[in-house]
Amino acid sequence: MKFSITHTATEVFSDASKRFNADIATKLPDRSTSLLPETSTTNSLSETYVCPTFEGRLGNNLFQFASGFGIAVSKGLKLVIGEKDRLLQIFQMKNSKHLLISKDKRECIKATLRKERHLCTYDDHLVNFTPNGTFSVGNYLQSWKYFHNASQELREQYKFRAHIQNKVDHIIKQILEKFNTTRKDATLIAIHIRRGDFVRLKSSGYAVATKEYFEKAMALFSNYSSPLYIVCSNNLEWSRANIPKKYKVEFTSGNLPEVDLALMASCDHMISSVGTYSWWAAWLNNGKVTYYKWPAAEGSPIRSHFSSDYMDFFYPHWIGL
Repeated sequence: MKFSITHTATEVFSDASKRFNADIATKLPDRSTSLLPETSTTNSLSETYVCPTFEGRLGNNLFQFASGFGIAVSKGLKLVIGEKDRLLQIFQMKNSKHLLISKDKRECIKATLRKERHLCTYDDHLVNFTPNGTFSVGNYLQSWKYFHNASQELREQYKFRAHIQNKVDHIIKQILEKFNTTRKDATLIAIHIRRGDFVRLKSSGYAVATKEYFEKAMALFSNYSSPLYIVCSNNLEWSRANIPKKYKVEFTSGNLPEVDLALMASCDHMISSVGTYSWWAAWLNNGKVTYYKWPAAEGSPIRSHFSSDYMDFFYPHWIGL
């Protein structure tokens, strides 16, 4: 079990643009000056950089930053993000050897664009360039292979801001009190259930995790010490009706996406479903993870964006069910 709940750190594919969209749209809280990281004061544009293209929502943005960061590390460059970019409102990012937090992103004005050929497949052509200029990489870059070389550095950048982690700590405390247990005694297992837009777009090739998948995944964790399941979903009605009632389960609601993300990351293990938001909840959780093996219908346009075995998208050590 994890004795600390502080962690080191979906996405609809638009048919028209063949791109992912992500988790539920939400209004972020206003950002105060006290939350701003220290920005670069360099006046030199002689250096070369990697610039991400932020599109979509939270799950998409996490891949775009992570993959850009991994590419920058592999080329000995710095990734550039702006001080007003959304991820800085969620994570405690800091300037480092491979990250530049820029006031106006002027370093990226003349960047050469390099685009992926498939959304969820590692593209070796994309990263096959000489770092003799500044490059913008995009669009969605949804493969762990782009940043596996920089995972530890990335987890340092993906630490949640204190106001988010404090809220999560309070939520977990309330759940533990409700079930009359302690953090030391319980094994917290996050369950993410993505339905909503993916159900509506089933005819386009999108798939959702089935009732049978969640039953198998929960059974897998049932022999852990005092398992307590915490469900985050965009369809609580379906979740309440289909999650087995023989387990201790808490259904959460009313949280911002970044709070639910931090909540799932703070659990010991993770049962993910489909989409990039679910993927990142699993990666940030960093415990034992299960995933639904069939996120796209065979023969659909969406399926063509994944590698033949899906393993450019899913982590090899995660458990597919």
